[in-house]
Amino acid sequence: MERRTFVKSLAAGLAGLPLLPRLTAAANEQLQTLGTDLGALSDAPARWRRVRNEFNYTPDLIHLNCGTIGATPRPIVEALCNLLHELESSPYHHTFEGTGLYGQIEGVRDKAAAFLGVTKDEVALTTNTTEGMNGVATGLKLQPGDEILTTNHEHGGGMVGWQYLAKHRGLKIVQFKIPPPAQSKEQILQLIADHLTPRTRVCFFSHVETITGMVMPLAEISALVRPKGILLVCDGAQAPGMIDVDLKALGVDTYASSSHKWMLAPKGSGLLYIRKEAQERVQPVTLHSGYSAYSGSVGTRGWPQLIAHGLTMDFHNTIGRSQVQARCRELNNYLRQRLDRLPHLRCLTPTLPELSSPGIVTYALDKGKNGEIVTQLHDEHNIWVKPAAGTFTIEGGLPHEDYNALRFSTHIYNDEAQLDRTVEVLEKLLKAL
Repeated sequence: MERRTFVKSLAAGLAGLPLLPRLTAAANEQLQTLGTDLGALSDAPARWRRVRNEFNYTPDLIHLNCGTIGATPRPIVEALCNLLHELESSPYHHTFEGTGLYGQIEGVRDKAAAFLGVTKDEVALTTNTTEGMNGVATGLKLQPGDEILTTNHEHGGGMVGWQYLAKHRGLKIVQFKIPPPAQSKEQILQLIADHLTPRTRVCFFSHVETITGMVMPLAEISALVRPKGILLVCDGAQAPGMIDVDLKALGVDTYASSSHKWMLAPKGSGLLYIRKEAQERVQPVTLHSGYSAYSGSVGTRGWPQLIAHGLTMDFHNTIGRSQVQARCRELNNYLRQRLDRLPHLRCLTPTLPELSSPGIVTYALDKGKNGEIVTQLHDEHNIWVKPAAGTFTIEGGLPHEDYNALRFSTHIYNDEAQLDRTVEVLEKLLKAL
């Protein structure tokens, strides 16, 4: 990363930081200091060392499972604790009066809209992707026999809403098989085109799929299905915070995400986007009273959590979202080059940059059991990766495929030394099989 590019993104991030009140002033000051320090460093490794100093995890921990849960930066953790203490000092005032914490929550939606490249009246604050996806699924006006087209690589949390509709409203879920690894955008688009029928009402896909980290070509899919009146519903759990997301450019109709993954927000933080033009067709009960952070259809919520969620977006903006994405990919490429040399591993993640996510790579084992390897890694070496067992199955759908794989997630709190250590340990474990 060139210093002039970093300084430019830094200036833009700092310009967007609000004049925060007393409770979050310390976090704001820490972000200002972080930004100043990063702008003054001309050496890229030194800048990323400075970023890693903002995290609390134990020195010997190697966390390569951000695809499941991220690590929240220290300034955000401290701000969250301060906000919780303040809330309980005067509960009613801070929960329901505009001069308390309540007065800050709508500003989080402003930040979220800017983070996703959309307008504020298209964004709601949630707790996770599953909540958002369930709201979308049950908020659709679908009829018995209508079809939901999806893949066999979706996450169970994103699929449960469709399973509910299939069971209770007679909808049909149609799956097609994702080849691991996919070879081109055209291959994916052809699979979708081949499975569309006159009864297809929704295409449901992950932006970054959970098993291999493949990036779905959403803009091209949108161009294919929107003219047919088919809604493009997206599980975005694995993208914001790793990818600099622009939802308008992607052309999706709805997008649900979990900010406690790659965005590194406090656990239980999420976002839901519904395109303005699609809101008449998608009406979750929780948004019946509007998209505001507090409304009659949402009820009382944890304002400290929501405000800290917004501060996490400030953290990313201070570094620069494009710089975060580039660093995730730099680390992931470094890891892939080393894992590709090991025996008994077969990469399931596409090699084409447009199909491979910046921060996820998955390898199938042709020897040994992935669960046993994962247990040895974390129990004996404090290295945390994800066992990617295989495809998601539904009643009447495609058969389960067991990939017996390991999924590695690389983020800005990792470094090359950690990746070298991981490969060294894994090589020894594989040789011992």
